[in-house]
Amino acid sequence: MADKETILRENFGKNLAKYRKAAGLTQLQLAEKLNYTDKSISKWERGDGLPDVIMMSAIAEIFNVTIDDLLNEKPAKRPATNHNKIMTTIIAAGGTWLVGLMLFVFFTVVIPGIFKEWLFFIYSITAMAIVLIVFSSVWWGKLFRFLSVSLLIWSIPLCLVLSIPVPKISLLFTVAGVVQVLTVFGFLIKKNKDN
Repeated sequence: MADKETILRENFGKNLAKYRKAAGLTQLQLAEKLNYTDKSISKWERGDGLPDVIMMSAIAEIFNVTIDDLLNEKPAKRPATNHNKIMTTIIAAGGTWLVGLMLFVFFTVVIPGIFKEWLFFIYSITAMAIVLIVFSSVWWGKLFRFLSVSLLIWSIPLCLVLSIPVPKISLLFTVAGVVQVLTVFGFLIKKNKDN
């Protein structure tokens, strides 16, 4: 009869592999999300070791399960599938547009003329970018996170230029360009560091 630690390692390895595959992640992609090596993921999935509690907690969070689900022979929860993640991301991003539409309708119908109502759709771009950054940090890869950050970088000056009638405010796009270049370098440095 195997000892308790061996059973826990085997259960963890089997469940980790199951959740990872259900999420459509390779060992390398999961390792990148955890800032670990794919060799560690492989070791855990083979049942040759266990991560510490902090790492187990991070893994559980990625797959939207509990640590118990990772360690038990028959976990209670199913991991979030890619389809669920895609739908949740679309609904959350769409929610920002719904709020923008509701504000547009309210200001157009209830108190017209006090505000440029169409700007609520522009503000929705910035709100959506923030939502997408959050979801890309949790579920999606670096490319999606980079694109979400880029959308935020350019939507903020767009909102300000269209909202504030100040001379030369369009120079904010120059600042956005510099921030974009720095962001590209930041992502490239992180990519090289992870490799």
